[in-house]
Amino acid sequence: MPASALKEDPLMTPNRRFVLTALAATLPSLVCGPAAAAAPPGTPARLGQAVNAAQAQGFAGEVLVADADSVWFEHAVGLARRQPDVAHKTGAVWRWGSVSKQVTVTMAMQLVDAGQLKLDDTLAERWPAFQAPNAAQITVRHLMQHLSGLAHPDNSPRDPDGVWSFYRRKGPPWQPDALRFCAGPATAVPGERFYYGDCDTLVLAGLLEHLTGQTIPQLMQQRLAQPLKLRSLRLNEGRTRAMAVAMDARRQPVPQPVMATYGAGGAMEGTARDLLAFNRALLAGRLVSAASRQAMWTGEPKWGYAGLGVWAFTAPIAGCAEPVELVERRGYVGGIQARNIIVPARGVSVVMFSNQADFDFGEIWQGKGFSHDVLAAALCTAAEGPAATLPR
Repeated sequence: MPASALKEDPLMTPNRRFVLTALAATLPSLVCGPAAAAAPPGTPARLGQAVNAAQAQGFAGEVLVADADSVWFEHAVGLARRQPDVAHKTGAVWRWGSVSKQVTVTMAMQLVDAGQLKLDDTLAERWPAFQAPNAAQITVRHLMQHLSGLAHPDNSPRDPDGVWSFYRRKGPPWQPDALRFCAGPATAVPGERFYYGDCDTLVLAGLLEHLTGQTIPQLMQQRLAQPLKLRSLRLNEGRTRAMAVAMDARRQPVPQPVMATYGAGGAMEGTARDLLAFNRALLAGRLVSAASRQAMWTGEPKWGYAGLGVWAFTAPIAGCAEPVELVERRGYVGGIQARNIIVPARGVSVVMFSNQADFDFGEIWQGKGFSHDVLAAALCTAAEGPAATLPR
């Protein structure tokens, strides 16, 4: 498989960019309902060891591991902010960053299930007022998979502190200005190039608002927060209640964008528990149909195993006898990192947040790093194969 460099977020530094290279196994179907999962013996202790080892390497934040029925592990370590020092605690509100894209795609797939939208519909067909180049060729699927060729926020000027000016727009409202930018000069022919960026999701969100007559915050409340009882989920539209302050390796605050400018592509906030509830609802078929979930969770090797709003791939995990099917969604906005990992066959979710902008979660497919070690501790036992090697 050709390697594909997948840029996770506009503020991601080069060494934090997500690169998937050749994986041995071809993705099997991920649409079957999860089997009942029981925590392997000693799982909390192994997870605690992995978190402690990561903290020694600079991790600070929250880790939540659970199956469909119970929480196996929930722990917070390190400092949420400094001067005065405030420790992280479980249940805090976090920036979800680009996990927002996973949520937005899910709401779009609900319209697909209702027959109000098709993945192969074009922007010109469904939203004629959005006059972007190639609108007659850009499909809903292109937007979800970052193949649209729309204008890219990275092409806006950088401010002196390194933040792209696209994310320093003033308002409200922020959306009209963002959509005007996204309708600017094309970067590629639709369907010919993977180019990760926020315009895809911002335009998808604009299409949802056009088709439903509701705003994204209204759709979030009606389709997610109310039915799933997600008390913390919200879209940052100008101020935040997230407590963590992003810090770099020198323990200095990270330059901040205007959070609301990320919109449906990166401005959602909530607790780890609410993100877990979202995952559980997806796994249980409460949000989208099995067919829609399959479409979302089928990674395309040509594009680095990008699915619709997520990456879906199989990877060997230390201590597991067979490679494990995974659905991963990352987030990084203003130095706050998020990892949302679903193990469909086992019904297990791993939710992790950190305010350490430079902390390296590693790459699961490489068999090393914090994300891999948490999965090894949660899913695998020494009896299944070689014991996972935790970082020291």
